[in-house]
Amino acid sequence: MIFTLLFSIIYARVTSQTTVQTAPRFSTSRPPKSLRERGFVFVFYILLMTFFLLPLASLPLRSFIRLEADRGQREEVQYGVTADYYKELFINRRGSLFYVPPIQAALNSLGYASLTVLLSLALGYPAAVALAKPTRLEKILDPLIMLPLGSSAVMLGLGFILTFGRALASPFFIPIAHTLVALPFVIRTLQPALASIPERLRQAAATLGASPFRVWQTVDWPILSRATLTAATFAFTISLGEFGATLLLTRPEYPTIPIAIQRFLSQAGGLNYGQAMAMSTILMSITMIGILLIEKFRLTGDNGDSQF
Repeated sequence: MIFTLLFSIIYARVTSQTTVQTAPRFSTSRPPKSLRERGFVFVFYILLMTFFLLPLASLPLRSFIRLEADRGQREEVQYGVTADYYKELFINRRGSLFYVPPIQAALNSLGYASLTVLLSLALGYPAAVALAKPTRLEKILDPLIMLPLGSSAVMLGLGFILTFGRALASPFFIPIAHTLVALPFVIRTLQPALASIPERLRQAAATLGASPFRVWQTVDWPILSRATLTAATFAFTISLGEFGATLLLTRPEYPTIPIAIQRFLSQAGGLNYGQAMAMSTILMSITMIGILLIEKFRLTGDNGDSQF
């Protein structure tokens, strides 16, 4: 926490001296021409495939592949395509009282993520407005707001346990913890956009008789809409994949998808391992769908941005 606070203070001082101004959007991309440029693009694609796409692709592939070992004089591994791992997710073979169907875990994750987006934006907007033109008090609070960015989520969950104790029986503490983790990303996304809005535009709109809400609608929102969707994407994806604080705060009957994955991985056996891969695939699919929907809404709003 001390190191995070020191770097947050340095970051706040540097950013307070610079203001990011919005500029017209135009493309500077072009196809590679020289052999050196083509080689650079090729190497970049290879690195991207190796360290990003292959690890992600291995999850759904492994969730449909069954490994069978026949032990005799020598061990032979047989591969087979199966959907049993997904079917087993809906079967409570051990009769556990804490069994939760994967659909319920997915709904829990989506519910927590939705609340996290609402809470993050509700808290992030006032904080970003204050930090866009900070006074002495805001300059002191800025590094403190950034503490969750570098602090461990496990430490955050432990702090909740020490502070609230038995009150943590309520599942509402999960989206609150997720909001604290996502809030620095939301504020840092909204703050430059708010700081870049010229005050003369607001004054001109007010001079023409626009109400404060009309000023916000015609001046602020066209600039903030893209940053708001980006901030919502950060909060949504962070909440879906958050594990550290959730592990300490969640109740057995309200697990999220990462908690369900951890439960399967903590049990021995190839079946449990396959179910963990299946749950990981479900989590990756939900995250991808959410990002694609937000991206679709962002592209739909480009017309409003261009008109402004």
